[in-house]
Amino acid sequence: MDFLRYYEEPGVTAPVFLFAFAGWSDAAESATHALRYLVKRLEATKFAEVDPEEFYDFTQVRPHTGFDEEGARRITWPANEFFYARRNPEEEDLVIFVGVEPSLKWRTFTSGLVEVIHRVEASRVLHLGALLDAVPHTRDTRITGTATSPELQELLRGVEVRRSRYTGPTGITGVLMDALRREKAPSVSIWGHAPHYLQVAPNPKVSLRLLQVVERLLHVDIDVDSLNSQGANFERRVRQALSNEPGVIEYIHRLESQWDSRVGGSAGPKQGVGEPGEGATLEGEMPQPDEAVRAFEEFLRRSSRRGGDGEG
Repeated sequence: MDFLRYYEEPGVTAPVFLFAFAGWSDAAESATHALRYLVKRLEATKFAEVDPEEFYDFTQVRPHTGFDEEGARRITWPANEFFYARRNPEEEDLVIFVGVEPSLKWRTFTSGLVEVIHRVEASRVLHLGALLDAVPHTRDTRITGTATSPELQELLRGVEVRRSRYTGPTGITGVLMDALRREKAPSVSIWGHAPHYLQVAPNPKVSLRLLQVVERLLHVDIDVDSLNSQGANFERRVRQALSNEPGVIEYIHRLESQWDSRVGGSAGPKQGVGEPGEGATLEGEMPQPDEAVRAFEEFLRRSSRRGGDGEG
């Protein structure tokens, strides 16, 4: 396919193919942040990309302009990139795709990705996604997922990932997962649930939890120390930003009470225990997240003016 540009052959053996898309399936940029972090930590090598020309309405998904290291102006187009990481004999090789949900020709785009998956002879496919949900940021991140076979669904159950029962509109990830199912390619999709009232990006706490599940599913060791630090810093900044927002704090307490009643325990993180049912919501009207978003963005602006620290 002409829109696929290969720069080298990855030389991997039966790799696991991991992918995430910015856009519909990437609340708070949690999934793409997780895989970009993984690419950086593994020092993965780029070996291919998708030419964006025929897949995007550039009035909707606009290229960015900036400057390169020499001060010359440079246009950056929506990127869809493939990386490989050769692992030691005890761990599986990885191929990682990080992209942007296309605007056009989804079936053609999907066929291209399936071609790459076949070309590298992937042993199985793992999608990372994120969605907004009525969950508190003060508790362990909820993960749900689906798989293309009962055996893989049981594997998800073994790492405390509840099965998603979602039906409704879908994104390119749903189309690709359906194509893989029809090809009988072993595939798993895991989703981190990000607090709907904190639509700021990235959310490193959700990214961290996704990678922790990846570690358990693939039996690999990922250095997440830096992401841990990002998550702790993120929580601290959220706490500071919302300290003078009593309405938001009250709503978060309601979410915490609902969460704790469903998981049956104390107010601490609930990692490794039963999680709230699919699509959990509070009784009554769910407030819009604008108040929390405005408070957090204003806090970040004040921190920037004071030369505040970043997120790691």
